[in-house]
Amino acid sequence: MYHLLLGEKAGMRAGKNHAPKAPLLSCSGAPPGLPARRDCGNSSGMSNHKMFLLFFGSVMFGLLAARAGEFPDDWTWDDKPEFRADHATLEGKSMPPFHVSDWINGGITASAIKGKVLVVDLYATWCGPCMQAIAHNNELLKKYAAQGLVIVGVCTSSDGQEVFASNAAQHHLTYPAACDPELKTEKAYAVHYYPTYAIIDRKGIVRVVGLQPEHVEAVIQKLLAEPAP
Repeated sequence: MYHLLLGEKAGMRAGKNHAPKAPLLSCSGAPPGLPARRDCGNSSGMSNHKMFLLFFGSVMFGLLAARAGEFPDDWTWDDKPEFRADHATLEGKSMPPFHVSDWINGGITASAIKGKVLVVDLYATWCGPCMQAIAHNNELLKKYAAQGLVIVGVCTSSDGQEVFASNAAQHHLTYPAACDPELKTEKAYAVHYYPTYAIIDRKGIVRVVGLQPEHVEAVIQKLLAEPAP
């Protein structure tokens, strides 16, 4: 089943109604090419005992959830059990709705993606790996559109959405994309880092969330080979 909430009121952009925040860059010392993380530098202030109990619980829950994954865990950026658990909760279910605005490159409708394989790229304009992935997305669309591939970009993060349109033009983004002004779509897809890829099959079911860009094509090929409903 497909759910799209399109054409929400525009004008609610990051930076207008939120206090400025430091860019959510990769942790210091991370090798180039790693995703931009959302949780670097956070300090909980909890006791070691409480932290251990939370860690142990999250590990166990994450391992149980991850076992049901259709694709290898190391195809994703989910290097924390709680990340994999959040994404595993989405996999195998109907795609969450989009709460987006300010479409460029035509936008999409529920009828336009029915029976198609949909790649959702949730990204931030300040994220280097996200910008590098745009050219790859363009090539994938050119290669597989005739077979039923649709790619959608969702510009999210609490920083940088105000330059969404100019950023897309600068990086020659060719597929439909929109802003996520209230970060509802980011929350719905359990974004812990950028870019976060979610791939939905021809029946509207989420098959995987959190893929590394180099594994996106393999999943696309598998899902395109499946019969349309």
